[in-house]
Order: sequence, then C-alpha cells, then structure tokens
Amino acid sequence: GARVRLLDRAQFPRNKPCGGGLTMRALKRFPYLSDALARVETHYISRLYLEGPAHRGVVLTSPTPAVVTIRRVEFDRALAQLAVESGAELVEGAWVSAVSTDEDSARVVTRDGREFRADYLVAADGVNGIVARRLGLNPGWGDANLALDLMEESPSERLRALEPDTLWVSYGQGGAAGYGYIFPKRGHTNVGIGCLRSSFRERIALSPYEMQQRFVAGLRQRGLVEGQAGREDFTPYHLPLGGPIHTTARGRVLVAGDAGGFVNAYTGEGIFYAMVTGELAARAILSDASMDDPRRGTTAAGAYVRAWRREIGGELRDSVLIQRYLFRDPARLDGVVAGAGRHRAVGDAIIAYAMGELSYPEARRFVIRRFPRALFK
Repeated sequence: GARVRLLDRAQFPRNKPCGGGLTMRALKRFPYLSDALARVETHYISRLYLEGPAHRGVVLTSPTPAVVTIRRVEFDRALAQLAVESGAELVEGAWVSAVSTDEDSARVVTRDGREFRADYLVAADGVNGIVARRLGLNPGWGDANLALDLMEESPSERLRALEPDTLWVSYGQGGAAGYGYIFPKRGHTNVGIGCLRSSFRERIALSPYEMQQRFVAGLRQRGLVEGQAGREDFTPYHLPLGGPIHTTARGRVLVAGDAGGFVNAYTGEGIFYAMVTGELAARAILSDASMDDPRRGTTAAGAYVRAWRREIGGELRDSVLIQRYLFRDPARLDGVVAGAGRHRAVGDAIIAYAMGELSYPEARRFVIRRFPRALFK
C-alpha cells in the first residue's frame, strides 16, 4: 500500500563484495526468501570446519543444512526484482551525492542533478554510504571498528574448493586478528581473510593482495583448493564491526544494514541484520500516525530504534564484547575450538546458533550453564 522508490547507484545485476552465506535463521525469519532463492544458484552446507590459531581443528556437522551460500550479484538482483513485482519503482544509476531533510520530507540529489523527495528515507547505502555522514549521524568508523575483508569470488574452473560440502574457517590467518575462510558455492568459490583493520596495519607488512595470494597458496599446499584466481576476482572491502552507530534514526531518516553498523562483530555476518533492520524500518514507517495526520508528528524514528534494539540489539552488543575478548588472545580462540571438539554439546550449540535454532542469548546461557566458570571470563 505504500509508494516505494528504490535508488541504486549501479545497474542490476551488480556485484556486492560479500562472503554470501545465509543461515537457516534468515530463511525462517523471512519466508519470502524461498521465492528469491528459487531464482539463484544455491549451495546448502551442513558441515563446518573450525581451526584455531595453533592449527588444531574440529569438524562440526548438522543433520540438516545450516548455511546456504549464494552469489550476491544474483541474490541482490532477485530481491530487487521481487520488490518491483510487489509495486516498488527501481531507479538505477542513481548515485546520491547530497541529502537534506525538513519537517515534511527527505530530499536527495544525484550526481547527474536529479532530485528525489519522499516522506521517509531509509539509508541502506553500505559502510561507505554518505547519507549518515552528511546528516551527522555517523562521525566515522575508526580503525578499531572496521574490518578489512580480502575476498575473492572465483569461478570453480579457475579456483575450486576440494571439500565442496564444508564451510572452512581458520582463526589467526597471517597473524592478524580475524579469520580465513573458504565458502564453496555451486559454481564459484569464495576465499579470503577478514581481519580488524587496526591489526592489519599494525602486524602485516604485505599489501592486501599479497596477503591474499599467500593465503591461497597455503590453501593449495594443504590440499584445500586447486587452481589460481586472477586479480579481477579480488574485491577487498570494509565491514563495520563496532556495533550499531549511536544514532540510527532521526526525523525522517532511518539507517539500515551496514550503513548503521548492523553487523555481527564476531562472525562478520551482515545479510541477516540488514534484512531485519530493513523490514523494521518499513514497519515503523507504515505505522507512523503522521502519515495520515501530519499534525501528530513523526513517530517512525523512535519506533524503529525500539524495534531493532528489542530484536537484535543484545546480540550485536554481545558480539562486540566477545570479538574484543577472543581476538585479544589467540589462546582464547584455540580454547573455543578445543572446547567444541571435547564437548559435543558446545559444538551442537554452535551449529544450532548458525541454523537459527538457538538465539545468541540462548546459546550464551547454554554454555554458562554447562561451564559456569565461563561467566567470570
């Protein structure tokens, strides 16, 4: 029932650097995803390999798929198509360069001089987006709150995972605070290292591409991948890992997804939180009483903030604390991996969380009940 206009600076299909992993939690939370996934290549995975900085690993398995991997170039186009089929207007090639608001509307101007106005603006323009910065909602991320993801997505004929049914994660790769990964897909393979930008600058003497090449060479030596990707497959990007920005909504502007810092600071997962905040922003706008009676004043900003804090605020806060605790000492990461190997219940809890069967607070309470001393750490 709402008039919705989508602005994208690119033309679909367009690439979005991303590991491309969707947990079963996302599929349960958003039933319409079945329509989107029917239009793209999917690869369901139920086996996870976790490795600590000391190179000791554990294999965790699930009786049903825990993760489905997709290519963002296909997935994003499918979502845009679904939106258009539902009545939204898609404007491509709209590179927003200026934004302003008043009591009655939000206004954006593109680089080519086009102007767009709306009752509300949802800023979902990513970690490098300009809306939150231009409006003073985000003063900047800072190195301690950003991760550098050295990602490449290569066709399987160029670079192929030799264990295509395993999601492979190894902490401490290259000496940086973060993890290396292999995300197999149906016809492609994602390989990369995600690490805190501060640790990359302090500990790594290589360029991002040199570090990535060394990582892939090590994977080949270990028999985990075969082939050689080209430079054109390498698309490094930033992720916000400091938790949501201080002001995620003001007046007629609501900030969603990476632009608002809605990313799990420990795992780097962002798709789920972007979809949650996008939906909550829409609900808040649709329930705003001022849409029918302007004299009542806008209520969407407050409703949106309350909604995201209620659904995902606690787990995003905890993910920042856990990231800072574990990445401070490699031995702690080794302890997590060793614990998952020694205690089946811990491994099951990790898989259940990945599948969405356990919420983050439930998984934490489960571990503390089984291992009370963990509470003091």
